[in-house]
Amino acid sequence: MNRRKWLAGIAALSVVMLSGACSTESKAPGKTVDTLKLTVGPIQSFQRNWNPFAAVPDPTVYFFYEPLLNMSSRQSAPAPWLAKSWKFSDGGKTLTFKLQSGVKWSDGKPFTADDVKYSLEIPLKNPQLNLSVPKYSAVEAPDATTVVVRYPEVAYTDLTGFSGRKMYPRHIWSDKNLKTYTNPQPVGTGPVEVGTFSPQQIQLRTRADYWNGAIPHVKKIDIVAAQEESARRLLLKKQLDWATMSWQGAKKDFVGVDPEHNHYMVYPLLGSEGVMFNTKKGPTTDVHLRRALTLAIDTKKVLAVMGTDQPQVNPAGLSDPIARDWLPASIAGKITQQDAAAAKSELAAGGWTVKNGKLTKAGKTHPLSLDVYQPYTNWVSMGAALRDQWKAVLGIDVTVNNLPDATFNQREPVGDFTMMTEFLTGGNGDPYKTLSPFSSSDYKPLGDNAAANFGRFDNATYNKLVKQIAVTDPVDTQKRNKLVGQALEILVDEAPFLPVAASASFTDVNSTHWSGWPTPDNAKYTPVTYPAGPDTTLTLQHLVPTR
Repeated sequence: MNRRKWLAGIAALSVVMLSGACSTESKAPGKTVDTLKLTVGPIQSFQRNWNPFAAVPDPTVYFFYEPLLNMSSRQSAPAPWLAKSWKFSDGGKTLTFKLQSGVKWSDGKPFTADDVKYSLEIPLKNPQLNLSVPKYSAVEAPDATTVVVRYPEVAYTDLTGFSGRKMYPRHIWSDKNLKTYTNPQPVGTGPVEVGTFSPQQIQLRTRADYWNGAIPHVKKIDIVAAQEESARRLLLKKQLDWATMSWQGAKKDFVGVDPEHNHYMVYPLLGSEGVMFNTKKGPTTDVHLRRALTLAIDTKKVLAVMGTDQPQVNPAGLSDPIARDWLPASIAGKITQQDAAAAKSELAAGGWTVKNGKLTKAGKTHPLSLDVYQPYTNWVSMGAALRDQWKAVLGIDVTVNNLPDATFNQREPVGDFTMMTEFLTGGNGDPYKTLSPFSSSDYKPLGDNAAANFGRFDNATYNKLVKQIAVTDPVDTQKRNKLVGQALEILVDEAPFLPVAASASFTDVNSTHWSGWPTPDNAKYTPVTYPAGPDTTLTLQHLVPTR
């Protein structure tokens, strides 16, 4: 999947709280702290436009609107949020939600099934907004707490989509122009309201009447406009409490400066980052070469060079703790190990030789290149480390092309590459959404724009398994997990990608003023500032001032 989809993907969050140990206590006298300072990603300035349907809405809009379900990046199944329960019927073509009781919008009006119906119908009735067209075809609200969603075909795989579909108040939006209304004072079910606004700082006030429990200590949230370098300086000066960004060299340059208060925490997500092989163009169409390139890599050494503290993943490119419920025994607990002898054996099995650094077959030279997304500096480091290991183990010279955003995004969807750095498997705990990006459902011929499966992997057995998973009731976990295991084993054997690092959410904290931060070892939610969601709320609920 591409960077934008993946970033959106991490908005899915959880409802289970386990307070962490990343905290300090200060005995300094003075007024009790009640204001939390944070950033919401690299941003130069804010615009007072909280229209969630705008082409570029203010990034703080996610604090106000909530989903029916919480699909946590730390969990393998959805959990309740605005909906307390749900059930499929009619062979997977009808999905019924029961809503939480007592939920109110921030203006005091009740949240009802009519609001859900209105919200879910927005993409169906407003093509001018260019929103993704949902799979469902009709929505009903038979009573105030029941919502019925109807589909033209089996839709088990759409359940997790409700963790990203936000709910909007019908009484506010029904008479507004959804495309142009700037929504200067958002009304939502979320835990905050707008306090003050300036282009450089937005202050939010937490709601005393928030439906999902009080936020006992954080009364105000100052959201600062800052690029990443500015955010790092503010954290080091103790002028910022919380940010969400990767930080190469953070152990030395941030944590090492003040180990008691400076914390750089990496929360693994389900999927991985690494190399996508083009299976329909160039030398990487040969599975033996793909296996050789994979076996030649010591991912632990690559991760050390990347410097962002991301952990290793299993050979299927998944994080074991999150995918544990549906990993087959052949993959669970395994880490791809470098095996130079096996790599050379695979190279020979494909009829390949290496002469003066050039990959050769049947007397013809086949250049190898790796396209790297340049804006991600850790990926630039990854590309250089991979190149060096391929040279050291196999003797192959690989050309690394560090590409700017526009060039990379032009080549990626049409398959104009041999090897390319990518976000690989993912899906926020949903095995179907983990597997489908490599199936025929996302396959496009070379030259056509693809939304996923950029390497054009096409395996008939794999495609059949993914289709079976799509129509299998998730309640039947034994059947589903067997199918998932078989599909994952095909991915490992066919090697359409080389997983290097766990995809992750990066949290940067200065705990001088606030304690109660969850740590990656014990958290069942991820403390993210952007995009805000249920995990952000859970973090706010459990922070405690140090004085």
